[in-house]
Amino acid sequence: MSGEVPVVRPPAGGPGAAGAAGVLPGGVRDDLSEGGSRYLVRISRFLGPDAGVVERQLPFLFVYTIGVLTTLSPAVPVTRPGSVVASVVVVVAQAVLARVLPWGRWPVAAQDVLPILQILAVALVRDGTGGVGSYCTTMVFLPVIALAAQPGRRGVFIVAVSMIGVVLLPVVFDPDVPISANLVIRSLYLALVGVVIAVTVDEITDRLRARTASIDTLRASQEALLERTRADARELARVANARRAARDQLISVIDSATEQAIIATDATGLVEVFNAGAEHLLGYAEGEVVHRMRLTDFHVRDELDARRRELFQDASTVDEPMALLAPLVAPALAGRPEIRDWTYERRDGSQVLVRLAVTRRTEADGSVSGYVVVATDITEEQEAARLKDEFVSLVSHELRTPLTSVLGYLELLQDGTDPLTDEQREYVEVIERNARRQLRLVGDLLLTAQVDAGTFAIAPLPVDLADVVRAAVVSAAPVAEQSGVVLEVAAQSAPAVADAQRISQAVDNLISNALKFTPAGGRVVVECAPVLDGGARLAVSDTGIGIAPDELSRLTTRFFRATTATRRAIPGVGLGLAITKAVVEAHGGTLDILSSVGEGTTFAIALPATPPT
Repeated sequence: MSGEVPVVRPPAGGPGAAGAAGVLPGGVRDDLSEGGSRYLVRISRFLGPDAGVVERQLPFLFVYTIGVLTTLSPAVPVTRPGSVVASVVVVVAQAVLARVLPWGRWPVAAQDVLPILQILAVALVRDGTGGVGSYCTTMVFLPVIALAAQPGRRGVFIVAVSMIGVVLLPVVFDPDVPISANLVIRSLYLALVGVVIAVTVDEITDRLRARTASIDTLRASQEALLERTRADARELARVANARRAARDQLISVIDSATEQAIIATDATGLVEVFNAGAEHLLGYAEGEVVHRMRLTDFHVRDELDARRRELFQDASTVDEPMALLAPLVAPALAGRPEIRDWTYERRDGSQVLVRLAVTRRTEADGSVSGYVVVATDITEEQEAARLKDEFVSLVSHELRTPLTSVLGYLELLQDGTDPLTDEQREYVEVIERNARRQLRLVGDLLLTAQVDAGTFAIAPLPVDLADVVRAAVVSAAPVAEQSGVVLEVAAQSAPAVADAQRISQAVDNLISNALKFTPAGGRVVVECAPVLDGGARLAVSDTGIGIAPDELSRLTTRFFRATTATRRAIPGVGLGLAITKAVVEAHGGTLDILSSVGEGTTFAIALPATPPT
């Protein structure tokens, strides 16, 4: 019937493929399904491209054929054979039109012609088989249902008009039929039944169409969600595989590191990864540690307690099991990973000094999932540093005493009663100059040893830094004149609380460096000025050879010398700037360096109003 809801047949392999493949509910095998499907395919090909239109005519054609065949029986009166023949012609024409015309190209309303022709055929056969009393009248309800099932209300209107035509056609063809009250009542009743059926079918099909549309929408949404779910599943599988591969690769890299102990834990400190370096450092096998021991099991308890008291005023506020772990991971949790020296206890009970770097691992939502600890054995490094410091201190003291003695005897020799010749006095001055140079070097070595040992201290007093700068410039003036370098000073009064001797040593180092690395004809400017917030700023600028950008960060490292200095064989040991930085930092200040190769360098010292206590 035109306009009725189409039946959706699941494709082979789809959700409804169980029945199509021959398995009925309850597990019963339908062995005829596959053959039946092939049969339906052949039928569909026979019915043409608009097979659905032809199929909707089949119920009427079947009933009509039975009805016409009954007219061959002698028991069925045929009052007008011509009407019956005309009816057959109309039905055949209607079937041919349904098969050959391209209904798919036309609007759905065009298919109303087919049930109208069927109604006409019913009217003709009714006229030929007894008129008002014909048994064929009931066939009219099949095209009535077909019309009413079409979208819209036009089918109901067509049904109303058509039913009146079916009722009145025998009267029109046979004027001798008397129009009685019975005829009118039966005709109107028949028309009323047809209209009611049409309205009912129209309402039912509208609801079915709406429900089908909703089901189609839901099915489309379901398919979209299913496809999205499949895509998400594929993406999750890809991400899981990638994470698994990355984890395997990371574990492989971690296991290959043998010089550093790498330990990964969960959020509570339970060990999850224990690499070969950790096995070598601590003496435990991986199987003894993973998921069995905690990170704090390797630490000296007293160190953890001391660090906890240092970090937390009230240690009771730290909940277990974080009480022991907190001193290790607190800086990492605060977003400032800390590198600190700790003492580890090995499996055999011996202790080893390690340098520990602790970082946190986080999930996508920002929550902490665990920690990664990298430990390096620094026992040999600490021993080497201790021996170096002892050597520097020993050498410094052993050199300082004889140098002081040499300088004392030189002074006696110069001030003695016996006058020296000019040549002798020149020799003595050379000895004194070199001895004082060596004494300054020894003093620098002692100072660096004090800085490394943490015993370097300053004695701050009120002082005008402008006086310190002017005195340093006066002392360096002869060297500047001898080097052919212009030395200028621009010092404003800058009262401060500082150690004048140490600040003077820092300024002397900066001026000496500037003169040393500035060719003849160059210029060195020393500036001093107060700062608005109560501090002072010192700056030494030169037009010398400059320093490479990649070497600026290492310039204040002990014994480091820039390549621009080593290429020109400029004398020096690389201690001046390291000492200057130590002096400035002891005052709570900063040392900034700005340099360009071939253009010059500026060293700027910023001192606070008062040094830290």
